[in-house]
Parts: sequence; C-alpha cells; structure tokens
Amino acid sequence: MNTTSSDGELTARVADRAAGLSPRERAVAQYLLERPQEFTGASAAQIAKATGTSDATVVRTARSLGYTGLRDLKRAALASLTPPRDPVVRLNRRLDRLEGGLGAVLDQVLADTSEMVGHLPDTLDTTAWERAVDLVATGDRVWAYGIGPAALAAEFLVVELTRFGHHATAVRNTGFSLADPLMGLGAGDVVVIFAPLRLFHEIDVVLEHARTVGAPTILISEAVGDDQTDVADAVLSMPQTADSAASEHFAGILIARALGLELAARDRVGSVEAWELLLRLRTSLAGPDAARPPATEPPGE
Repeated sequence: MNTTSSDGELTARVADRAAGLSPRERAVAQYLLERPQEFTGASAAQIAKATGTSDATVVRTARSLGYTGLRDLKRAALASLTPPRDPVVRLNRRLDRLEGGLGAVLDQVLADTSEMVGHLPDTLDTTAWERAVDLVATGDRVWAYGIGPAALAAEFLVVELTRFGHHATAVRNTGFSLADPLMGLGAGDVVVIFAPLRLFHEIDVVLEHARTVGAPTILISEAVGDDQTDVADAVLSMPQTADSAASEHFAGILIARALGLELAARDRVGSVEAWELLLRLRTSLAGPDAARPPATEPPGE
C-alpha cells in the first residue's frame, strides 16, 4: 500500500508513545498500523475482537495516542491512506480490483460502495455537519456549486431543497463564465460546494468571493486534510475512494439527500405545504393521474 506523509506521522506517533502503552493497548496500536483500512471501517467491538482486547481498551488506546477518542483516531488513519490525484493512476488502480466477469465487477462496485458508506459516519465530523445544517436552514438561498460530474450532486441538492420549500440555485460554470453567477452572490446566500477529489482554481475563487460578500460556505470533499478544515465555514470530509470501485460522487449525493431531509424535519409544516404545491402544479401540467404515484395493480391484471 502506498502512503502519504500522514502515514509516517501516524507511525511516528505510535512509536513515540509505545513505551507508555499497556500490552493490550500495544496490540490495538499494532493492528492500527498493520491494517489501517480495516481499522477505520471497524467498530470498537470489532477491533477489540480482532486484537483480543476490549471496547474500553480500544478507546483508551486512542486517548493514549493523543486523540480525543476512537473517531478522531480513525480520521487520522483514513488520512494515512494515499488518495492518488492523477486520474489515470486512479483508473488503473480501480481496474486492477475489477478482475473477473461482469458479475464480479458489479459485486466489487456494490461491496466498495457499501464499505464507503460504512466509513461515512466516522469520516464526517458531527460538529461540522450540525454547522452545515444550521447554515442551510437559516440562509435565504443555497448557492450550490460543482464542476463536471460534481455538478450533478449540486443540482440534486437544489431539487431536494426546492421541493421542501427552500430557495436554491445550482451553478456549474467554469472559467470566465463563472463571473456572471458570482456577481449575484450575496450575504444572505449559503454556498455549498461539491469537490470530491480536488479543489480547482474556480473553487478557490468562489470561496474567496463568498468571504468577501459575507456568504457562509460549506465544502463537501475527500480532498481536504485535517490541516485545511478552515477553508470553509463547514467542511464535510468524505471517505477516500482512491483504491475503490465506488464513485467519488456517491457520498455527495447522500449528503445532499440528508441535508434536504434535515431541513424538512425542522419545518414539517412548510415542507408538506411545498410538496402540496408541487403536486398541484403537476396536476395543472399533466392531469390528476400523472401527479400521483400509480396504484398497485391486483395480481393477474
């Protein structure tokens, strides 16, 4: 496995504190270094079973290594895994995992996607998530941005929010054409940026202009390190997909869905009214039958 300097930092931290660890804590630390990917996806109970220790020992090990808890240690372990940024390297490494026929490829995609979703609760900082929900809930309008395929997540977020009665717009412009939508950005807006793998120059410009006009920002990405959490008002770190058959865009779609439902739960009355308006408009456009989901037909008919 190729690793970044974060891996060296994690190894050095364990080495520096090894003398102060109990034998059981050293067993947990050794498992962490030898199997960082498995460690990040396992629960405290699973780590305890793999190391012949207890849940409490696993948590104590994290604190003995200088982390606030197991979640914090898992984030450090995730950061130690290399996320190759070269698209060709990423593709080759993904294809290396997809040996076999069509069924095997589908199984690998499903397995890797399931694993990525399983990592999401540990990767996503709870405080940052709550901050993001608060910002979206209190903003006058959501200004969602994505480049290339990432724009699909931005557009999906806008559909979700609009259907729940919130003002939102999606922007996918790049280069000079981005200047026009940026001119309409104001202090009442909340900027939500989907940048799965890299922060393009346009994203830097959007973040800087948002700061200038006083618009809070939310960044959703797997390309932001622990030392970059101040690049936006809320940074939602996504699981690494570098060596995975899972799409780097899937987590963004999940976050967009969750944001929409969080806001709907906060204002159930307003959300229901918005959906009723949507159904009335559908009825006006296509008739009453088209606005409703089809009823289940009796067997044999």
